[in-house]
Amino acid sequence: MDIKSYADAVRHVLPGTFVPDVTPGGGGGAPSATPEVAPVAGGSFKNAVKSFLTGVNDKMATSDHLTTQLAAGEIHNSGKVITSVEEANLAFQFTLAVRNKLLSAYQEIQQMQV
Repeated sequence: MDIKSYADAVRHVLPGTFVPDVTPGGGGGAPSATPEVAPVAGGSFKNAVKSFLTGVNDKMATSDHLTTQLAAGEIHNSGKVITSVEEANLAFQFTLAVRNKLLSAYQEIQQMQV
């Protein structure tokens, strides 16, 4: 096969036949068509969501505690407090975005006709 340009190469690729040159582990072995997926620590969606929400709750509690300490004059590192508050804010915004996506997917499934 004589390929002289990128466009020629793309024209020769058939759907379902592309195999990436990078192996899942980053090693130099032969390419793998099916990447290996590491199992989730908890093993279930419920446990994954629970640990995620626990992490967000911990960030919010830490942020609240540091803010209270700063207001009481117990600590003077405002940078640490600001970072903690922003971290909690971003985690909460991400949680809301995930919740909205899940609700949207659920509503879309409900509208499907059987």
